[in-house]
Amino acid sequence: MRPTFLSLALLSAVTAVAAVAPGTSHRFGYSTFREDAGRLVVFVDGYPASVGGDEAYVPIPLAVALVKSGGSLTFTPESFTLIDRKGNSLPAAGFREVTEGHGRMEFERSLMRMRPIVVATWVTELPRIPSRFFPAPSSGTRIPRVHLAPQSWFRDVVYFPRPPAGLSGTLTLRVDVAGAAPVEVRFAASPDELAKR
Repeated sequence: MRPTFLSLALLSAVTAVAAVAPGTSHRFGYSTFREDAGRLVVFVDGYPASVGGDEAYVPIPLAVALVKSGGSLTFTPESFTLIDRKGNSLPAAGFREVTEGHGRMEFERSLMRMRPIVVATWVTELPRIPSRFFPAPSSGTRIPRVHLAPQSWFRDVVYFPRPPAGLSGTLTLRVDVAGAAPVEVRFAASPDELAKR
């Protein structure tokens, strides 16, 4: 049986899709990406990292909403892992190493105030829980642990060491807390990647 033009075209399309690397999660804004999984909805903003140059630490703004019933969940910086395009996994940086070794925190906070992470309107209508994992030196007391009850949310920024493979390609932020299935948000955090997606 000879392959028809249609079957050859379908085979080519399937082969092309299989060869493409996994894309990002749902793009919710120019630089914000969203993933819904189980009880959690997670947003990640790649823009602040994209303007950071070659700094040793990378700021990743995020927002997490607990949207389904069940027990409360507790988040710390250790709840988050950054994975680069080559699969290198990086835990959050230590609070002291960032505050003592990263001189751009005030600038980055100013940037995030001018350009806050984009989240769904229905999320902003839920009670927002205070969170400050990495406060800049002049911006208040550190809150190292956040407890979310169902139907509440928080937003914050988590710092990571610069990934060995850099910020190009698709990055993944993994959120892993007791009481909920892990969530992986695939996002872009380089100027070129943000412009072309």
